[in-house]
Amino acid sequence: MESRDWCPEVTPTHRDIMQSDKTSDKDPKSKTGDFAKAVNIAENYVETRIQSIEDLKEQLQYAEAFRTRYQRPFIAVSYAQSVDGSIASRNRAQIALSGPKALVLTHQIRTCCDSVLIGIGTVLADNPQLTVRMVEGKNPQPIILDTHLRTPLNAKLVQRTDLRIWIINGRNNTDKQKQALTEAGARPLPCTTGDDGKIDLFALMDLLAKMKINSIMVEGGAQVITSFLNSKLVDQFIITITPKLVGGLQAINSNGLKMSHYLDLDQIRYQHLGNDIIMWARPTWETQ
Repeated sequence: MESRDWCPEVTPTHRDIMQSDKTSDKDPKSKTGDFAKAVNIAENYVETRIQSIEDLKEQLQYAEAFRTRYQRPFIAVSYAQSVDGSIASRNRAQIALSGPKALVLTHQIRTCCDSVLIGIGTVLADNPQLTVRMVEGKNPQPIILDTHLRTPLNAKLVQRTDLRIWIINGRNNTDKQKQALTEAGARPLPCTTGDDGKIDLFALMDLLAKMKINSIMVEGGAQVITSFLNSKLVDQFIITITPKLVGGLQAINSNGLKMSHYLDLDQIRYQHLGNDIIMWARPTWETQ
């Protein structure tokens, strides 16, 4: 997969956004008063620190300006893991990792973001709903990465009536597969795949930007998290660390990781919620 400059070292500056506003005619909404207001907010955030849910909410007030400038959504990777880095058991069975207070935070993050994204492995293992239930707020647009359209027709995400699940799939699936999912309530969206046969995340970011998705919460699973890391498509980490030893499926697939050495994290804050520790951090891609 070709390398692209998708990873700003800092949040877009006022000058960057103003230049984009002058040169971009693709997004008519970028000329509105709402965008001008976002620019005024952005000029006070040459380097934004996101170290709490309040910070995240403030940052996402001008996520549209971020999308317009970088032609992709703001991406927050958020998941829960045990102390030993496991997100599921050895046989990939779901484990209740987060405590009650950390679960509330997860739902707060969901309602902050335009969309929430998982892979087909998580759908098959956990059958999640990806709705906001523990706090008040809107449900984000659910998105599944499912190259071969393996999503079951009776999956909870497919059966939702409030929002149609977007299933990002490869271009070689049959019309019969797509029609069955469409009739069940889903919306299959074809996307380019890479040499590895997986969804090309750069092409996906192009697609979601055109669909006016300003922010994404990536929840997992391991292959999806690893793919976003390999593509350097992470702006913020929000990782819940729970006091459990599991010895199971690791959050990051080390065999599939393509980093030359390691990834430094910066702007770190550790937040205690019950027995859990939440790590807020920003990746420093320039060290890669």
